[in-house]
Amino acid sequence: MAKESKKKKKDNQIRLPAEYTEGSLHFKTGPGWKACYDSERRIYTAESYLAGYYDLYEINEEIFNTLKTKGMKREEAQRLINNGRHLYKSVSDRNSSYDIALDENYASFCPWAEVQRTGELWDKELTDLAVAVFDSEKQDRKKRLEELNNH
Repeated sequence: MAKESKKKKKDNQIRLPAEYTEGSLHFKTGPGWKACYDSERRIYTAESYLAGYYDLYEINEEIFNTLKTKGMKREEAQRLINNGRHLYKSVSDRNSSYDIALDENYASFCPWAEVQRTGELWDKELTDLAVAVFDSEKQDRKKRLEELNNH
């Protein structure tokens, strides 16, 4: 009876194909990541997630085309995606939970994403300080400073 229940449960699960299109959005998915090309806006974006960590990125065509839906390890895909421009970060670990909008327009870049929110969203000043401190976010600093100075 247990085998029948497991089989029935497995048959009822809806699985998205590794590559699919919804309107002008073309998606690629893999373990721990999902990438999207919006042909109307000509924007490439991606999300990556792993045990308490969730990130959104703007990526380029080369990264999108390099992502493989089969045979690519999670670490390899996430390493590629992490080369993009970081838009949003959510962390929920043993120490704390927090969310950082590295680009306040992250939702408009990734309207397809079901953004994971785990804690309190950091304010602009704290986010800019974090970007200045963490060298891994240096590609975002110039744009953030421009935006802060324009407000």
